[in-house]
Amino acid sequence: MSFSVGIVGLPNAGKSTLFNALASKRLSATAAHPFTTIDPHEASVPVPDDYLVKLSQLIKPPNSVPATVTFIDIAGLIKGAHKGEGLGNQFLAKIREVDAIIHVVRAFKDDNVPHPHRAELGTDDQIKDDIDIINLELELGGITGKKTIYVLNTGEMDLKSDHIFTLENEIKHQYQTEALVLSAKLEEELIDFNPEDKKAYLHELSVEKTGLENLIQKAYGILDLITFYTIKGGKEVRAWSLKKGSTARQAAGKVHTDFADNFIKAEIISVTDLLYLGGWNKAGQAGKIRLEGRDYLIQDKDVVEIKIGK
Repeated sequence: MSFSVGIVGLPNAGKSTLFNALASKRLSATAAHPFTTIDPHEASVPVPDDYLVKLSQLIKPPNSVPATVTFIDIAGLIKGAHKGEGLGNQFLAKIREVDAIIHVVRAFKDDNVPHPHRAELGTDDQIKDDIDIINLELELGGITGKKTIYVLNTGEMDLKSDHIFTLENEIKHQYQTEALVLSAKLEEELIDFNPEDKKAYLHELSVEKTGLENLIQKAYGILDLITFYTIKGGKEVRAWSLKKGSTARQAAGKVHTDFADNFIKAEIISVTDLLYLGGWNKAGQAGKIRLEGRDYLIQDKDVVEIKIGK
């Protein structure tokens, strides 16, 4: 099962720029007109995971595979979308298919990129009005209850402004959901930075992670996902996405459908214990590996070895 997040917003809010940054390649032909993205683009994006990195450093497998979330770039909605205006029916149908929504809200000023409804840009009223326009169109289109992250897409210089982060908190409380400030244009440019230059720039901003890394992890969170790991005897370290509250048998089915049918038991250890003890064999010698049955509820960051019969 693949988990997907749709990127929505008014035209020229920065959706395609954000998607390009998430996809780490410029798939979308960005331009300053409303319907740059007509056929939604999709990208399977790795979830940043320090534990996967540490497991790979410990085990040194030939292959290391992160968990992923699928992001879909959906074209800009306009007033009247629920009546089919601006190809609205097509795009509302796409939004219905996704598991959650990233709502990109324009919080930057650029005279070269017109706003579809306003001459005055970057004000708190404009930002909240843009949120309400999309929310109304989704509601009128019969789309309610989708978990949402509001992304305030601001200019690079505003990332150092206290006001934009005050507004972020206001939006979190007013709309009772996640919100995040970032500059999609900057995040797209950071794709081409080498690791040292990127680290230095983030240090200048007094942050440890890019806006994209924070966004991906927030998306993972609102999807109610946890991560478990398999290590395949040292041949491959892999992170898997799983819904909270899933059983060991369901986790086995994620690895391979036959494993769910032939499940016998699972050997379990937390990733922190495994890293601390220095590997699977040492963890076994220390008595830290547990045997669990099919109904065991997988915990976030469990390392799982599945035992099956024939």
